[in-house]
Amino acid sequence: MKNIIYFIIATAFYTNAIAQEATTNGTPPDERFGFSVGYFGDMIRNPGYFIGLENYLATTKNYQVIGSVIFTNYFLKQNFTALSLNPRIGLRYTSNFGITLESHLGLGYLHRFYRFDDYDVNEQGEIVSKGKASQISAMPNLAVGLGYDFRRKTNLPLLYFLRGSINYNYPNRHFLFEASIAIETGITYVPKFGKSK
Repeated sequence: MKNIIYFIIATAFYTNAIAQEATTNGTPPDERFGFSVGYFGDMIRNPGYFIGLENYLATTKNYQVIGSVIFTNYFLKQNFTALSLNPRIGLRYTSNFGITLESHLGLGYLHRFYRFDDYDVNEQGEIVSKGKASQISAMPNLAVGLGYDFRRKTNLPLLYFLRGSINYNYPNRHFLFEASIAIETGITYVPKFGKSK
């Protein structure tokens, strides 16, 4: 798991470094970051929420390269609560009238906290409780979606999006790996810091 974390950190630094020149020439310096919040539905029916940070690494008139980190919390009733932290790299296309199309590739960390106890057998052959069961997994994922950028036609610093994602969880308590689909929908707020040059 440590190697996965080191890889994520190294990738984030690398993509940020190689995008600096493009960012200087293309991305407005006062619109470098976006803050997202919304609904996250694991397997569509398991409700939750997410909070995200977007870093706009490079921008042209119609395209943006996005580095993002998303925190999610979702629930499966009477089974488990899940937390995940998911760094992503993505590309967003925005039409002249504001329609957006985007895709993201991520490698995240998933921790499930189950509502039942885990048991083991001790040296005396007795069954003992180890406390509440939990599972840590790596979570590679792919997300695609569409939305609308209100900044193209109004002064609202907001984007709306609807994404579908495929998430692979490895390892899993019962299978070698588990694949699940999810819905992500919400808004991104893009504040202005300082003044554009």
